[in-house]
Amino acid sequence: MRRKIIKIIGDNDYSSFTILKKELKVSTGTIYHHLESLSQLIEQKEDKKYYLNDLGIHAYNSLQDNIETYITREFSKKEFNSPILKGLMLITPKRFITANKFNYLQVVIISCGIIILGAILSYLNELFPLFLYFGDFYLNVMGLSSVITNLLPLFFVLNYLVYYLIIEGLCRLFYRKRENALKFFLSFSFIFLPMQLYLALHYLFLITNSLELAIISIIDNVVLIILQVWALWIQTYSLSVYKYIKIENSLIISLLVHYGAFSLVLLISI
Repeated sequence: MRRKIIKIIGDNDYSSFTILKKELKVSTGTIYHHLESLSQLIEQKEDKKYYLNDLGIHAYNSLQDNIETYITREFSKKEFNSPILKGLMLITPKRFITANKFNYLQVVIISCGIIILGAILSYLNELFPLFLYFGDFYLNVMGLSSVITNLLPLFFVLNYLVYYLIIEGLCRLFYRKRENALKFFLSFSFIFLPMQLYLALHYLFLITNSLELAIISIIDNVVLIILQVWALWIQTYSLSVYKYIKIENSLIISLLVHYGAFSLVLLISI
């Protein structure tokens, strides 16, 4: 029944209660019950008609591909009611990460701001960006450390591009997903938003010489890990919205790349 409701609304872009009752041929109470169970996927606007939100569009597209996804009772009831997911959704920039009502101008302006700020903070902190990691491991390169330091803003931009290309490539390789490539690219900078907070805090510790204190150094590392988790969630959510990939599959890609970067950092630091 829930699948039929999603399909009716998706096929027509919207639906009224009257249309649903006519198509489904069930009682009013039954329709209201199923609409309530799909409240995370469907929204009713001022015209009293029902529309799919971003997750609803995701579910509809997955239905078109015959993929079991968000519309099962287990997901809608257990996943969306879990405190962890609710908390993560509160700190997710859902307004800008959307495949439905994508504001190109607004997203481009904010993305440029995030990239410019990240490039500046990388330079001020003298930290080399490697996906979601930032470190001074480049200092081990004899004779080139000063050159690399001056080029850190450029490396931040290159890191953005390479990171996106790898994620996009894995989506196409593993899941054959090519949808919304431009939207995903333009809003990819939001993944770095938590890392800007880390770089700003790290710079504050740096200019006050606080990092010389063991406790501050520990706090700095803990904050980095917490904000990396936040960034990975934004990346996972973005993949789910733009590529119509289930959350668990999106998480696999996010963690695969993240652990790959971690291994590379360890290798460079040795």
